[in-house]
Amino acid sequence: MIRTIASIFVTLGLIFGIAFYEGTRVKNTFEQFHGVLLALYEKTAAEEATHEDGKATEEFWESRKKTLHIWLPHTAIQEVDYQLYEAVGCLYVDDYDSALPKIEILLGMCENIPQSYRVSLENVF
Repeated sequence: MIRTIASIFVTLGLIFGIAFYEGTRVKNTFEQFHGVLLALYEKTAAEEATHEDGKATEEFWESRKKTLHIWLPHTAIQEVDYQLYEAVGCLYVDDYDSALPKIEILLGMCENIPQSYRVSLENVF
């Protein structure tokens, strides 16, 4: 009986610990990506962004998304990929007016995705 109760508490502790780690990891990753995107957005708004700036942002995302596949569904990551690749493509042809809305979408996704996967009452019920 005592072992059963202890194992229940240990299991609950592991679940809450992993959930906290997941939320923190996802939040930190998207906060860093938000900062990189914000710099790209400001350069794009000033029409100073180059294709290399977009590629650097893309490389940053590629290095971070490998661990996100553990915590997030692939569809969420695919949507970020899609918007980012389109924005970088627009920068390749110096189409700043088309790149800006895509970067704005990415900035919004950086705020919304972590909120969707954190442990909170609104996400549980």
